[in-house]
Amino acid sequence: MTIAEQIYALVNSLPQDQAHEVLTFAEFIRAKYLKTNQPIDTVETVPWSELVYSLAGTWKDDFPTLEDIRAETGQDILRESL
Repeated sequence: MTIAEQIYALVNSLPQDQAHEVLTFAEFIRAKYLKTNQPIDTVETVPWSELVYSLAGTWKDDFPTLEDIRAETGQDILRESL
């Protein structure tokens, strides 16, 4: 079994969110070695708006919401409609 087949079998057995982390890590490793092994003029550039769009929401699960923070302290959630 090749390394690619082993990685596929492992990732295939993981939940979707963990499989996405493996994919993100593999892309990071590829990008890292592309940067160090390729001359700068051969590296493909991505438009700024496309980069921002691709990163949008990637950290949303890493940060608590204001409601989560207030719930832990016992504070009531502010009501904007009042």
